Amino acid sequence: MKRTFLQLLVLAAAAVIPLRAEPVDLLIVATDDAALQPIIEKMAQPQVETRGAWTFWSGTLSGKSVVLTRSEGDPLNAVAATALAVRLHPPRLIVSFGTARAHDLALRAGDVVVSASFAAFDGMYSPHLGLDEGSRPAQWEKLPHLLMTAGEKETAAESFPADSSALTLALALAPVHGRVVRGVLGSANQVNREADRIEWLRAKWHTSTEDGESAHVAGCAALLGVPVIGFRIVDGPVADGATFTLSFVEAWR
Repeated sequence: MKRTFLQLLVLAAAAVIPLRAEPVDLLIVATDDAALQPIIEKMAQPQVETRGAWTFWSGTLSGKSVVLTRSEGDPLNAVAATALAVRLHPPRLIVSFGTARAHDLALRAGDVVVSASFAAFDGMYSPHLGLDEGSRPAQWEKLPHLLMTAGEKETAAESFPADSSALTLALALAPVHGRVVRGVLGSANQVNREADRIEWLRAKWHTSTEDGESAHVAGCAALLGVPVIGFRIVDGPVADGATFTLSFVEAWR
């Protein structure tokens, strides 16, 4: 049966680690070292492990066993790192955090958007046009991900749900700046700066924010059957995301 590239990447990444899994409470996926460092500094005796091109930090935070990894802000790296981490250390919950650009004009710098769901808006298909007939991106349609589900069945998915209990907890936390709001975290290997295109993306996928990988982490979590939650700081310092994540870890049970 035909498999999507996302499915093949998850399967390949998970298959290359033939080791006994060591379960943990939380897997935290951040964009880069700058995002992870404030959390690593709070961990008790963090242990560093490298598998292929990916690095993992394990230890405890607020009495919970935690593994950290980074996505490099890219969908392919994010899926591979997440799949490897789940294979090595199956978590009860995956947390993705970082910064994002706003799609929702009501958002302000410093606001924390907590995922009610995630949308990977990189899948599109265009109408047929002949040579020299130009391009009409406003007429493109959504191309959903085809997720492999039980019984070798493909299920089309345009978005991925967040864990409801984690969402409720996160919405009750205090932000460093701004507000805490629920929304749809959107991601693609794109940097969109055209106002009309951003409005079009939001109309199609209902996105609140845009980043490079959060929805792809969530898609990997969906394929592997692991609950997931995401936090994105709108146009704010990356340290705010680490601070909010640490407060979530402390409150989470």
